[in-house]
Amino acid sequence: MSLNTWLLLTPQLLIALGVVCCLLLISWQRSQQLIAWFTLMVMLVTIVATVSLIGQTAVHITELIYVDSFSLVAFLWVLLAGFSAVYMSKAYLHSHLEVHDEFYLLLLLTVLGAGVLVASDHFASLFLGFELLSISLVGLTGYFRHQRHAIEVSFKYLILSASASSFMLLGIAFLYSQTGSLSFVQIQPENADNMIAQMGFLLFIAGIGFKLSLVPFHFWTPDVYQGSPTPVTFVLATISKSAMFIALAKCIYVEGFQTLVALPSIHHALSALAIISMIVGNCLALGQNNIKRILAFSSIAHMGYLMIVLLVHQQQSILLARQAVLFYLFAYLIANIAIFGMLVLIERDRNVGNNIELAHWKGMFWHSPYKAFVLIVAVLSLIGIPLTGGFIGKFYLMILAANNALWPLLIALIVGSGIALGYYLPMIFQLFKQDVVKISHITTWRTRLWLSVIFLLSIGVGILPDVIITPLLNF
Repeated sequence: MSLNTWLLLTPQLLIALGVVCCLLLISWQRSQQLIAWFTLMVMLVTIVATVSLIGQTAVHITELIYVDSFSLVAFLWVLLAGFSAVYMSKAYLHSHLEVHDEFYLLLLLTVLGAGVLVASDHFASLFLGFELLSISLVGLTGYFRHQRHAIEVSFKYLILSASASSFMLLGIAFLYSQTGSLSFVQIQPENADNMIAQMGFLLFIAGIGFKLSLVPFHFWTPDVYQGSPTPVTFVLATISKSAMFIALAKCIYVEGFQTLVALPSIHHALSALAIISMIVGNCLALGQNNIKRILAFSSIAHMGYLMIVLLVHQQQSILLARQAVLFYLFAYLIANIAIFGMLVLIERDRNVGNNIELAHWKGMFWHSPYKAFVLIVAVLSLIGIPLTGGFIGKFYLMILAANNALWPLLIALIVGSGIALGYYLPMIFQLFKQDVVKISHITTWRTRLWLSVIFLLSIGVGILPDVIITPLLNF
């Protein structure tokens, strides 16, 4: 391989090297602080390396991996989520006496699996990244085995992942039987009306649907969100879903898959999956009191919104669709960093474990207005209110839906966003209610700095997207 090829593979190699060094570090000295700072440093160095590579000429690294600016920006989002997860874990694990070095090792393996997924250009590499991601997350969801529901949650996630693998493998086998190739770019069904190829494609989508929690594959997702440690729930909501969606997008934007998606039967099936996810996800979130369950159901709706970008049929819209995916995932990531980071702080301040209800946000505006402002901006971004990144992300989706005459999906997006007000606004109202119990909020300078960065990014991406993020998406 040429030097340029090795350079483009640097981010994944750095994370892999970090995993090996982590193992050696654990065998040399078990220190939670040492391993946490080491993991943060690995993430930081990889982020810098990834940013420096964006804009380079796209390269096929063997038949399995294709690295271009799209996959590099996607991996940058994964790394930012991984960095945030490590930072949250430092605060979360601080209250647990047991040494948790392996927790950070599993986090690095999760990021590595996501890195393989976003760079994959072959079903073999996609499945390898998928399994690496899933197995690490099974360990993370049940990591605190003495906590209530830990084993149950881990077991449920294992079954979900096994179901996803089964559907995906069967779909890949059907596609291979009809095309004779496992490479994305070489998938060219000789006859688009071939029922086996169509069935294989739908089974493959169903497998990924389990990981994206699309309806009707969403069962147990709220349970897994609620019962997992909060930093792990954050990883499930951001790294896992982002990597799987990017891998799916890379498949679907290839010419052979575009032929399949253009078929009326496949197009209608995917449209129905998106619309049901938008409406059902939002409706199920109504009336929930547990914040993690609300975020679980809302994530179903957000993945439904994003499916609009997979259904564009005009070739000139595909570049905009790729940019829309990355922009939407970035806005979603920033909002989730703010909310999950705040959940970790509240768990520490109130000692309430994993079960944070809406009532635990009560009166925060009067006790800690700065934290409340960050939460309000994050929730408004998830709703899609102007001046936030979420609004620009939904605007992208609406333009794509209108340009491609996807009117049912556009209507579902608007209706779903309207329903979402029914559970997002009560989250904000709780912050302004008077609480009879005054809780002391511990805010260090590092927490203030972290809150400031998230606040500025949330607002900045909504007001000045051309300055902050669009330069990264001009590929």
